[in-house]
Parts: sequence; C-alpha cells; structure tokens
Amino acid sequence: MNLSTKIIEKLKGIKKPALAIYPIIIIITIPSLLIINTIWNLKSFGRDANFIVRHQAVSIAEVLAPIIKEKISSPEDLKRLLEEVNASNEDIIKASLLKEKEGDFTIYVSTKEGGLQETEMAALNQLAKGFNQPIAGLTYDPNLRKDVWNVVTPIVNDESGNYFLKVVLDTKSVSEILSRTTKDSIVILVILVVVTIILIANHFVFYLRSLRTKQLEELDRLKDEFISIAAHELRAPMTALIGYLELLRGKLAPSEVEKIKPDLEILNSLIGDLDSLINELLDVSRIEQGRFQVNLVDVKVEEVIQKVVNIMLPQAKQKGLDIIFAEVNLPSIKSDPERLRQVFTNIISNSIKYTLEGRVDVRAEVEEKFVKITVKDTGIGIPGEELTKLFSKFHRVKDKKTIDVRGTGLGLWITKQIIEILGGRINVESIYGTGTSVIITLPVGRVL
Repeated sequence: MNLSTKIIEKLKGIKKPALAIYPIIIIITIPSLLIINTIWNLKSFGRDANFIVRHQAVSIAEVLAPIIKEKISSPEDLKRLLEEVNASNEDIIKASLLKEKEGDFTIYVSTKEGGLQETEMAALNQLAKGFNQPIAGLTYDPNLRKDVWNVVTPIVNDESGNYFLKVVLDTKSVSEILSRTTKDSIVILVILVVVTIILIANHFVFYLRSLRTKQLEELDRLKDEFISIAAHELRAPMTALIGYLELLRGKLAPSEVEKIKPDLEILNSLIGDLDSLINELLDVSRIEQGRFQVNLVDVKVEEVIQKVVNIMLPQAKQKGLDIIFAEVNLPSIKSDPERLRQVFTNIISNSIKYTLEGRVDVRAEVEEKFVKITVKDTGIGIPGEELTKLFSKFHRVKDKKTIDVRGTGLGLWITKQIIEILGGRINVESIYGTGTSVIITLPVGRVL
C-alpha cells in the first residue's frame, strides 16, 4: 500500500465526523469568546478604575492626615492647605474636610461651596460605622454635567469628633483607562474576527479537500478495478493467439515456415510486449491494493544476477554491447528469487535499451549489513530534471535519441515498489551524455 492510499484510508475515518463537528465548534466557540472578552474588559476596567481612584485619594489622605491633625483647630489654615492640594492636582475638583459627631455630618472646611446630598449622608453614616474603611462612588454632578468620583477617607478620630477627607475627582484618568481598555477590547475583537474567518475558511477548504479526496479515492478504485479486469481479459485472447501461432507452425511445411519467419518473429515480439504489459498492469493492481505477495527464502543474489545476464546477453550482443558481471561470493539473503529476477531483468534491460554503444557493468558487493548491486552503463544518461520523476507511474524520459524505445513507464515504478517491499532501497545516479548507474541495496537479514 503506497502513501497516497494510506492517507486516503485515514481520511475515510475522520472526515465525516469532522465535517459535522467543525461548524458546531465554531458556532459555540466564537460567541463564547466574545462574551468572555466583554466580561474580562468590564472587570478589568472596574478593577483598574477603582484601584487608581482609591490609591490616589488614599495617598492624598495619608499625606494630609498628620498636617490636618496639627491644624485641626485652625479652619483657615486647613482651607488654605486643601486649596493648595486642589490647585496642585488637576484631577481634584473639590476637597473637603467633614466632621461627624453623634451621626451628624457637617462640612468643616471646603475648597468650594455646597452642602451634602442625602445620598452622601447615607454613605457617610455607613462609613462612620466602619471608621477605617474608605469608600468610593461614581456619581453624576449636575453642576459639572458629568460623572465624578467621590472618595471619602477617615482622617482623625478623637474626642472632638471624627474627621473625614472627601475628595471629588475628575473622571479624566478613568476615561483614559476606559480608552485603553476599549483599544485592548477592539484589538482582541479584531483577532477573534480574523480567527473566525480563518476557521470558517479552513472549514470550507477542508470540506472541498475531503470532497476531492473522495473523488480521487473513487477514481483510484475504478482505475485499479479497470486495470485488474483489463489485464485478466487480455490474458485469455493472448494465450489463444500463442496457441494459434503454434498450431500454424505445426501445419506449415519447414520451407513455408522459413519464408514467414521474419513475420513470426515480429508476432512473437509483439506477444512478448503484450505479455509484459499484462504482467505489469497486474503487478500495479496488486501493489496498490496491498495484495502483492513475496516468498522469502534463502537466496544467492549473484546466482540470480548471473541467470538474468545470461538471458540478456543475446539482446546486448545484437546491439554490439558487452555485459560484464564479475562473479563474487556473497552471503545469502532472505528474499524472493522470482521478484529479484524481475527487478534485475528490468534494470539490465533498461541499460541495454538506452545504451547505443559501449558496455553494461554489473557489480555486487557486501556493504555492512546490506548487499549492494550496481548496474552501470555507458548510455545516453538522464537529464537532471528527469531524475526526480524517474520512479513515477507512466513516466518516460523524453529524449529524441530514445523515441523509438518501447515501454509503458511502469517498469521502474514496479521495480522500486518491489525493492521496498523486500526491505531494500534503489537510487539512480546519472550524467547526461555519459551514462547511468542504478544502485540497489538489499538487507542480508530477514525482512519484517
């Protein structure tokens, strides 16, 4: 089973549930993230605003507390002090010192005129019950026509009464916080929108790819089915044709056979090509469907090579080529001798086909835990851009010198698949115009 088939098999199990779940995840996730973002920003704003206002007011109170205690008997000095504080801090609208005695609150000193509102009185009564707790509240000021922060902090608690510092703060600093929070919120919102768009786009891409995968899967199945049926259907008429040729030979006189010998040789050659095509188509079908069988036994590689060389020798001599194989004593390997014969026949046959003059050298040697077989020729070579596509199905090297060489473009693909099934590797090195070397490595040990 090749890589594409494995990927298709994996997608079979995951694509349908994923297509159903993916939109649901998007629909649930995006609103949830928006709600979480809003809640987080509101809490962040409230926390930051309260912290800054309280911190600012309490800091002012802490600084003024000892001075106010010293000047508590001098309202004029206290008013001047508060006015200086008011003038030094642009966020302070008004500063007042309140006095409480027996639940009655009065303005002791203030930088601006104006009495206490009923709502303030209620809050101050609560403050008096828990003297050490400062309070802060956001209220609308009708005179200023905007929201302001009222922060009241306990200062003095003695026999003369309880004194509280009330500071009215502008919401300018809070507005700045809100502005920053809004910017952060917008940035997060933009990110969420972008993420949503990407998720939805990915969903459609995934959906389209899954449809494409399904179509490819169906085409792959139909192709395998067609190849298998076509190969088997071709086998029967080819066998009948061989039988009729033999019957014709038997009926003709030797002299008549001699006259049509060239035609018979052409027919035999064409039948051989057809037989090779059928076998290749059947091998492709078995390999892609995972039905390709190998029979592992102890094999002497050099003996298999020698037999193939002996078979190929007449073809080489016919082109004026030499095939040289130096016999060596190699360790036995666990492999399939019939499949090895198929591999070496294909490689050596290709070397002869694409070599116009010179020789084909076959060398075998042991390299660590592998047997390495190199088939080197002095042929036309392979262009660099063709090397990466050499083991693709139906691919043939485009060269005007080999335009008459017949082939299907399946041989090298089948060869590579067989070698990998046997646990080996194949590599091709070539210099265009000089020659090609095919290197095969096979493991000495058992193939798992």
